[in-house]
Amino acid sequence: MFLRRHALVAVSAVAMLASSACGGGHSVGAIAAAAPSGDPVAGGTGRIVEMAEPRSLDPALISNSWANSPLLGNALYGTLMIDNIETGAIEYKMAENFFSTDGGKTFTLVLRDGLRFSDGSPLTAHSVKTAWEHVKDPATASPDIPQARLIDSSDVVDERTLRVNLVTPVPNFANAILQTSLNWIASPTTLAADQAHKDSDPVGAGPYTLEHWSRQDVISLTRNANYYDAPRPYLDRLEIRAIPDAEQRYNTVLSGGADFALEGIWQNLDKATNTGLQSSVAPLGGGTSLVLNNTKAPFDDPRARKALATALNLDMLNTAVYEGTGKIPAHLFDESSPFYKDIPLAQPNHDAAQRLLDELASEGAPLEFTLSLYPTGKSLGAAVQTQMSVFDNVKVEVRTIDLAQVGQNLGKKDYDVISSTVVFSDPEPRLWFGFHSTSSGNYSGIKDPQLDDALDRGRVAGNDAERTAAYEAVQKRLVELNPVIFYSRAAPGVIAGTQVGGIVQYGMGSVLPETLWIQK
Repeated sequence: MFLRRHALVAVSAVAMLASSACGGGHSVGAIAAAAPSGDPVAGGTGRIVEMAEPRSLDPALISNSWANSPLLGNALYGTLMIDNIETGAIEYKMAENFFSTDGGKTFTLVLRDGLRFSDGSPLTAHSVKTAWEHVKDPATASPDIPQARLIDSSDVVDERTLRVNLVTPVPNFANAILQTSLNWIASPTTLAADQAHKDSDPVGAGPYTLEHWSRQDVISLTRNANYYDAPRPYLDRLEIRAIPDAEQRYNTVLSGGADFALEGIWQNLDKATNTGLQSSVAPLGGGTSLVLNNTKAPFDDPRARKALATALNLDMLNTAVYEGTGKIPAHLFDESSPFYKDIPLAQPNHDAAQRLLDELASEGAPLEFTLSLYPTGKSLGAAVQTQMSVFDNVKVEVRTIDLAQVGQNLGKKDYDVISSTVVFSDPEPRLWFGFHSTSSGNYSGIKDPQLDDALDRGRVAGNDAERTAAYEAVQKRLVELNPVIFYSRAAPGVIAGTQVGGIVQYGMGSVLPETLWIQK
């Protein structure tokens, strides 16, 4: 369950020039500081920084990914299971087992004996059923409703056992749980309460309980005496603050104003390494991409998609957007993944791109498109425009959209090109959600029978060989179709002072609070 530690060291100048496969330009000789050695030390207060403040303490509304408030969710509600972020192996926490005997159509969840919520009431199979139905309820408006909708129904067998019936076989459904708020079980009493009660007195079975939440300031937590995994948690208290501003977040840790921060900005991770802080990044596949709207002109034409994919130099984008610190996705899967194949994503080829642009123009359809970006995306927009300005028969406009518009824009596909992400540790279920023609999360709108078939085979495959073959086909088809252009790996990272031990990530860069400790 231990986090892979990336040293964030420099790549050579020769490798940087050779191809966009090099994955980023970190400072020469820089090595991340080591964590403290020895046994965990009990006691003390952990001062934690997350990237976003939750809109509610309802677990269904706290996203379980690095860019949101995952440590808070883990602290209040605990975890049913986690994965080894390097191998993908499942490790059970509050769950004792989760298995299927029919190829993933039904699962049996077995809970540990004696689990109790922080108020002393028992955590049972009925508690899990209630929590999952809460996520699935459209009225809850959980961001994890796509994963919850994979569940058709569930039946309580006994106090510790829940039988789960899926809509379609998903042998790796455990990933849909541990990567989302399905991993967090609140008391049925809490879930039945109004929003104000959920936010002021949430009851979970995690390592900590809420002491006080001062909005836009601090969330104070104290040890849960009923937590199942004694002697954890090691820290007596947590003080969690949200700092969305990247520079302020980094400086807070550097100056000693916080012990630990979740981080998602490559520049901050690079700076942390160079200043003697701990810094680590979870190795996820996919990344941040330019999503090409395949449902209308001009990108319903595969030649237009290929032209843009081969026209852009990702090294130059990395320099403009991330000051050269980003990791460029040369392949769909990270090299640490068992599904990695040497199937390169689109490579820059000026002549090939110009030929395609000329061909489109000769047919009366020169490539013209608008790039829709958030206010923080100005450097990306300018970089794309600059690169495309050296080509004939292409015109690029940039439109700034508010963050509040994003859901509407994506849902209605009101864009030619927009920036979005498809990131995953295990490919299931997020790769299917990102590219299957029937998925509401398929923002490119790609509709390809061969791709659908490969994604379906990967979802229901009964063994590793079948999964590997299916995802090799997915990789090949995505390279052929270019529905999106991945320009940066996501940066699901952490930075911490050298006194912080026990840093463990799982899933989508989520962090376990119960293992953290501070050397005195």
